[in-house]
This record gives sequence, structure tokens and C-alpha cells, in this order.
Amino acid sequence: MTRLTNPLACLALLALQVQAQDFTRITEGPLVNDDRYSEGSSWGDINNDCLLDVFVPDAYAERSNLLFLNNGDGSFTQVTEGPVVTDISRSSGCSFGDFDNDGDLDLFVQNWEGMNSHLYLNNGDGSFTKVTSGQIVSDGGWSFNSSVVDYDNDRNLDIYVDNGAFTSFGENNSLYHGNGDGTFTKVTEGDPVNDREHCLSSSWCDFDYDGDQDLFTANSDPFNGVAIANFLYLNNGDGTFTKLTEGIVVTDVRISTGGSWGDYDNDGDFDLFVANWYGEDNQLYRNEGDGSFSRVTSGSVVSDGGNSVSGAWGDYDNDGHLDLYVTNDWNEDNFLYLNDGDGSFTRITTGDIVSNGGRSNGATWADYNNDGFLDMFVPNGQAPPQSNFLYMNNGLSGNSWVNIRLVGTASNASGIGARLTAAAILVDTLVSQHREVSGHQGFNAQESFNVEFGLGAAETLDSLVIEWPSGIVDFYTGLDVEEFYLAVENEGISVVTSVYGDQGDPPSAGSCAVRAFPNPFSCSVTLWAEPGSPATASLGVYDLSGRLVEVLFDGEAMAGALSCQLDGSRLPAGVYLARLQAGDQSATARLLKL
Repeated sequence: MTRLTNPLACLALLALQVQAQDFTRITEGPLVNDDRYSEGSSWGDINNDCLLDVFVPDAYAERSNLLFLNNGDGSFTQVTEGPVVTDISRSSGCSFGDFDNDGDLDLFVQNWEGMNSHLYLNNGDGSFTKVTSGQIVSDGGWSFNSSVVDYDNDRNLDIYVDNGAFTSFGENNSLYHGNGDGTFTKVTEGDPVNDREHCLSSSWCDFDYDGDQDLFTANSDPFNGVAIANFLYLNNGDGTFTKLTEGIVVTDVRISTGGSWGDYDNDGDFDLFVANWYGEDNQLYRNEGDGSFSRVTSGSVVSDGGNSVSGAWGDYDNDGHLDLYVTNDWNEDNFLYLNDGDGSFTRITTGDIVSNGGRSNGATWADYNNDGFLDMFVPNGQAPPQSNFLYMNNGLSGNSWVNIRLVGTASNASGIGARLTAAAILVDTLVSQHREVSGHQGFNAQESFNVEFGLGAAETLDSLVIEWPSGIVDFYTGLDVEEFYLAVENEGISVVTSVYGDQGDPPSAGSCAVRAFPNPFSCSVTLWAEPGSPATASLGVYDLSGRLVEVLFDGEAMAGALSCQLDGSRLPAGVYLARLQAGDQSATARLLKL
């Protein structure tokens, strides 16, 4: 890959790209040719193959929801069996999360019009079992959004459900405290569950940087044109919240539909974008770093108007600055704002991604093809149905990147609430970027738990700091760019590029190699040992102390791939090493048991 190190050349290339086709619309495949009325989208690796799968709900007709498995070649296969895709309901979205702490993603699906919500536990292979008991699946209600969080930092994921949308009476929202085994206890005290209102969405962020997740809810009665104040709750750190009643975030009253947190100005604190409907301008609040916000009053981000539904932050050109995508309803074109790097934005006005209209809702950024560049998925709702949009990022900038998946040990397994700071030299200046692993942003939009950093022309990530919800801080320096990393809390960081996409380049003739898939794994993992040439070979699995855990092969091996299966169900979670010895050659692969 060619890198531009001259600042003027970089700026010239950027100017050209503003007018270029950064995205290609994908028109083939079941993901973009469904017949549902879709309000949201959620991405998660449900089978631990290091490929992002996607859930798409059906909100208005009593039909089943949709789940698509990523094939790893840019295409998707629609799942047709199992309760997730055969239950008939009216669903607006879902929340993925490892609710039973067994190393795989479970699924909560909220339903409205008085229907009970659904909870599905992952069986470890990407299939699910439906939970049929407990308040979380028997409360009914008009639930139109949910968000997953560990609000009390007890390592167990909790679920917040937004209620009262499109009703004449309003409802209290629901907070279900996770018990860590796939069951939940309903919280009945505190403002977040007793502020009876019309809530369309919720999003969590540690905006005051005190180590716990605070809560924003977007409230309104949009179809009746009624504006309602939004709510902001400060987490007290002891499982309770204080409702803020002063400040522009809660006193600007508009017809709001969703809130999205992101550090767009790279100053170390998280700012808030609020999407507004009914022709109102959207809002951008800059975090002042002391718990207060200032309103941004100039620029197209806050003056374009429209019937906006959701906002999604993502650095689509990998230049080190968060860009913003905003969806609009009523067949209006969506908005894409390119971050200029100085706190301002340039609206992109050409290309399919901003010219296809649609009744667009909870859009999400996701690097679905594992090329290091964020792609955009836009769910659409209409009767008759509109197809959803998938825009593949063409990577025209050529900028470098890193993609990081977190695994919590003392914190929740998905690392929700972890704060990451990446520092690299961008155009001769050391720039620090900040991300927070989130369970939900915007309106019915859940991006994956992967963390993506764009790094411009940088050839090295100078430093990476991970502040985990548990209080543990991991610090790494001198990381290579254009790599997928796996960061395990308090245990280290490793490259996992070889288990993404096409499994990496094949080994050269005569060399030996070991590959693992899926990796990380929860139950079993397949190891491909390639001796390179006929030899007496042995393949063993070791723990980090060097103790031999299991011998998978010991004997004469021909050149080529030797497939072995490791049953990891009896192994404790942690890092292991698979070592192949073939004649005088050897190869090692790092394994992670979740």
C-alpha cells in the first residue's frame, strides 16, 4: 500500500476524495433484498468465526425477524431455522451481549404494541434457545429500543428497555439487572425506571470520565409533532442515578429520536449528537470536559433540517477523525458529514450513500468484509417494503488502520464501557483518538463491539491505552498498523489477522504453519497443521506456563493440511498455544478460549 507522507499531498488527495465515489452500493444477496419493514440493525459475531453477522428486525407486520451469517467473502446467508427467525412478533431492534458469561453472544429482542420481548441464549455454535420465564420476557409493553450496558461494573451485562413510543399514555422504561447466568432481576427504584414518558431510544457513555456509564434518553411523540425534553442521568457509581435538570442537553426541547456519543474533536471527552424529526434541525453538543456541554450553532450538521432518525459516528476515510452519518425518514436522502479535523464538517453531496432516499432508520457502521474500512448498512421501513442499503467502502483514501476486539476478564466479556486511547503521528503531529465500547448508539442501532481506529499515513500505532471498567489499565506501544488485534484484559494483545477473511496468505512451499478457526472459541476449535513437507510431526496444545494440555497428533504426516479438532469445553478460559513440530521446523498459533 502506498502511503502519502507529504501533508500537501494528503490534503490534495482528500479534496479529490470528497467528490469521489467512496462507497459502492451492494444490490445482490438476501441482506439487501428482504421484504420487511426494518427499523434497526445490530452487528455481532454470533458463532465466533471473527466475521460480523447482522440481525434485522421486522417492526410493523407480524412476521419473523431476520438473521444473516457472514460468509467471509462479502456475502451473507440468511438463517431460516431456530426461534430467532421463526418467532412472529413486532420488533424494532435488538441488543447482542454475552448475558450468561459463557463466551458467546446472546440476543435480546424488544417488541412493541404490548407484545412480550424475546431473550435468546446462544448455544455456542450460533444457534439459540429461547428463554420463556422471567419478567424480562413477560412484561409486555410498547418497547421500541433497548441498550446493553454494565451500569454497576459487576461484570454482568444489564439491559435497558425504552418504552412508551407511539402511545398516548407513555410508559416507564425498564432496567433489568443481569445476574450473570442469563437471568435478570427487574430494577424498580430510581428515576431511570420511573420517569413515565415517550422514550424512543437510549445510549450510554461515561461522559464525565468517572469510570461508570451515564444514560441519555431521546424522548418525543413524533407522529403527533409533540416535543418532549430529553433525559440525562448521571451514574453515581453505586448502582443509582441522579437525573440532571439543568444544562442545554435536557432543556433544549425538540422532537428527538436518537442520541449518539463520539469524540469528534479528539479532545478526550465524548460529545453528543441528537437526531431530530419533524423537519427540525439536529443538535450537536460539545463536551467541555467538566460535565457540562456547549451547543454547536454553526455548520451543516446542525442546520440541515429534515426528518432525521439516527446518527452514527465512524472514521470512514481512516484519517483519524470521526465522521457522521445521519439517516432520514420519508424518502429524504441521508446525510454524510466528513470531519475536517478542526471541529467542522463538510457535507458529502455525491454518491449513492447520500442519494438513494428511503425511509431510513437505525444505520450502523461495520467492517463486514474485514478490509480495515468501515462499511455502512441502512435499514429501511416502508409499506410496501423498501430494500435495505449496504454500502461497501472502497477504501479510496488508502489510509492505515487498526481493528481491536476486546475480551474482558475482570470486566464484562465484551468490554462494554472500556475506553481506548490510540496515539499516532498524523501529518507530522501526534494525535490521540478516543473510543468507548458501546452497547448501543443512535436509534435501534447496535454496532459491533470491535473498535476501529483510522491512522492516516501512520506506519506505527505509537501507543494504545485500554481503561477497563474494572479499573485495570493495559498499555501497549509500537503496534503495527493494518492488523486485527485481540486484547485480553490484563493478559496482553495479539494479532489475529490470520483468522479473518480468507484466513491469510498460504504458507510458502516447504514451510510449516498452524491455523485455528474459529479463534477466539468457546466450545471447540479446528486446527490446520501444515507440515510443509513429509515428516515426523507432532501437534500439541500448551498453556502459558508451558504445560502440555493435549496431544492432537503424533506420527508421520504428509505435506499439506492436517486437520485436528480440540474439544475446549473442559478447558478454563484463557490463552493457549498450539505448537507444530515437523522435522526441524516448527510453528505456533495463539488460541483464546472464551
